[in-house]
Amino acid sequence: MRTNLIRFFMFLMITSIAIPAAIPTAAAPGSKSTAATYADASAQYAPTAMECSMLSKINAYRKSKGLKALKLSKSLGAAAKNHSNEMASYNYASHTLLNGVTWSQNITNFGYPTNTFRGENIAAGNSGAIATLDQWKNSPSHNATMLNSNYTVIGIGRAVNSSSDNRWYWTTTFGGTVDRTVSC
Repeated sequence: MRTNLIRFFMFLMITSIAIPAAIPTAAAPGSKSTAATYADASAQYAPTAMECSMLSKINAYRKSKGLKALKLSKSLGAAAKNHSNEMASYNYASHTLLNGVTWSQNITNFGYPTNTFRGENIAAGNSGAIATLDQWKNSPSHNATMLNSNYTVIGIGRAVNSSSDNRWYWTTTFGGTVDRTVSC
């Protein structure tokens, strides 16, 4: 019973509709604002070949279950890349960034709309898309996120740190509103 309750709350956390607080805009004199930095990162997001491979594999998996393909979102991609880079840099795996920013606030910070469906999957330890996708397929809550029919866009970020415990870190962020997209 306790295990099922924990899984239920994890599922709600990962796939809930989130309406986070506004993006912080204060910055030190002479520096770019935090909001401008996030906007720059979103505009510059370009998926790697392995991230494009993951998109292809997730969309093939969704298609096999009768679901529509996801488009790649620049803002969700930048948020996913940021999350993976931080986990790799600081050798941890969590849906919350070290400074306390939640996965949902991270998505908002990179410019993704708030009044829509959104979710996140993270994984650590596998360099390739197939092994990581298998990790998510074998986890009921992560699998449910990938197969949620409310999602229309995805962001994908992969990072590596050879001196960390898990070496490879993946983040996929999902949303229900198509915003600025990018092609693989």
